[in-house]
Amino acid sequence: MAHLFVNSDYKCAVAHCNFTLRGDESDSDEDLVRLFAGSNDIAFHSIRFDTGKYAAENKISTQLAARELRYKWFEELREKHGFAKIAVAHNSDDSLETFFINLSRGAGINGLTGIPENTDAIIRPLLDFSRKEIEEYAVKNDVRFREDSSNLSNKYLRNRLRHLALPVLDGISPSFREKASESIDYLYKANQFIETETEIFLKRNSFAKGNDIYIPLSEIRQFHSGEILLFYILKAYGFHGDTIANIRDCADSATCGKQFFSSGHCLSIDRKYLIISPAVETMPSYLLHKDACITTGSFELRCEVVEKDSDFHLLRNKNVGEFDLSKLDFPLVLRACKDGDRFIPLGMTGQKKLSDFFIDIKLPVIEKKRQAALVSGEHIVWLVGLRADERFKVRESTKKVLRVWLTINN
Repeated sequence: MAHLFVNSDYKCAVAHCNFTLRGDESDSDEDLVRLFAGSNDIAFHSIRFDTGKYAAENKISTQLAARELRYKWFEELREKHGFAKIAVAHNSDDSLETFFINLSRGAGINGLTGIPENTDAIIRPLLDFSRKEIEEYAVKNDVRFREDSSNLSNKYLRNRLRHLALPVLDGISPSFREKASESIDYLYKANQFIETETEIFLKRNSFAKGNDIYIPLSEIRQFHSGEILLFYILKAYGFHGDTIANIRDCADSATCGKQFFSSGHCLSIDRKYLIISPAVETMPSYLLHKDACITTGSFELRCEVVEKDSDFHLLRNKNVGEFDLSKLDFPLVLRACKDGDRFIPLGMTGQKKLSDFFIDIKLPVIEKKRQAALVSGEHIVWLVGLRADERFKVRESTKKVLRVWLTINN
């Protein structure tokens, strides 16, 4: 590949990773690449990794460790030197092997499309050529190359496919690889079609509320291939396999309140909607004095004391809490709602569990998890932005008012 770039007059550089896994052989590989760069007057970048140590520390395989290390370094080089692309030399055989690896792991259509031609800044210009064709090019053009000895070992699944399984298929059909590549191309196009249809579905049927995505359950149920639709919607949020099948079952049966979690997101099934939200972090507690101004990750509260004189009037705004100052014990506490919390909703006389109150007002599960409470002593003063407690309301006898302003952070 480097030979092709040089002879096509592209401005390029060569980057070589020495993973220090094969002793002198790894060093000889590096020497060969350095010699090629020098003889062709192009920049040469090299780095040595303690790949075994990195794999052990991160509890991953040696292959995955090498992949993570090299692509991270490639991107650092690209940004530092202003290169437009990172070219890697995957070929059609690599793509076919990837197809069978993913097939053996139960991948969906997306996983059966082989190796993509480009991924962000990474391009793969040799994907249309087989390993045999590339070796023939190297011999014909006197391009020196070395074979990684680990490629001869059947320790790795990819090598077992390469040495044991694929030759059998080649023997069954001489045109096997050509036809398999065509099939992978068809799968790629089918995957592109489904992704486009998924985008159209979301544009027509979903809406955002803050950082949350709402999708009507009725539209998912009516879709002719609901589980496939959910797979393509949810894979972007880290949901996979059996989890998606369970989500579909709960959506079909309207299992309200059910939640599922990926590494970075929470999916809630509400009465009418499937709600995808960033993972909810536990809200810390804050102390509020009469002149407090505190900022959380999602909102800001600002307190002020107001005289209840002849000019005073209640603002009656859900984002403004107004309370009888004399009823409050400072400092107030702003915290997450807890199981078993109760309060007396404004306008009522008896206590009510927050869980029952949330059901009454049909508050989505994910919003229950985020709901903050302003507390005086042992009593909830205000479900912030939602409902005040009757015991702390401004009355005729009130002389001073604590006014708390809520500002939502976008």
